[in-house]
Amino acid sequence: MRAYSEDYLFDAMEVLGEAFDCAANRAGLRLGQFFEMFVATGVADAFGAGAPRYVSGSSGIELVLDVCYRAGLDVGIPLADMAADGEGPDYWCGWVLAYWQWETGRPFRTIGRVTTMEEIRALYWPLHEAAEQKFVEVIEERVARRGAPLKSWREQRGLSQVALAEKAGVSLRAIQQYEQRCKNINHGQGVSLYRLAQTLGCRIEDLLEYPL
Repeated sequence: MRAYSEDYLFDAMEVLGEAFDCAANRAGLRLGQFFEMFVATGVADAFGAGAPRYVSGSSGIELVLDVCYRAGLDVGIPLADMAADGEGPDYWCGWVLAYWQWETGRPFRTIGRVTTMEEIRALYWPLHEAAEQKFVEVIEERVARRGAPLKSWREQRGLSQVALAEKAGVSLRAIQQYEQRCKNINHGQGVSLYRLAQTLGCRIEDLLEYPL
């Protein structure tokens, strides 16, 4: 379900595109870093819900300054700086991200759990001249093809299923079932999820499944 009218979509895309461009090229922030701040400060929730202040009532620069202020970070960007010209991979990343979030109604924080801003930005070269819907189709297909988050984290750490089971004190069968999605990890025992997260060096929520 879309949180706000399509009448405001262009403005929202323009604001987030300008914000990403500003964060990367004037504030010296990594896109992933700015996105994390965007989510952690609650601004992403307000933006995704269609709060007029963000989707149509402010510039991208003002959005960056608001996020940084809430995060306790002084980036020293003059409010009177020129707006972005609407070109380049950083701008495009924010632009299509706003569209994806609007099109699917999925919260930004959930989007951040299934992809990275760097992955989105990397799609600029093949897709920046295509319709936004094409980007949505490509990124949704990518996310759907991925294995369970537990498997991804385990492989990143170079652990076999057996090694993870031994280190975490969780049964090998449970790990196999979670990775094969025969058993819903979202309903797993808290102590087991805690042990897995501690062993893998991630948060419990990083292991949960977020349906598309």
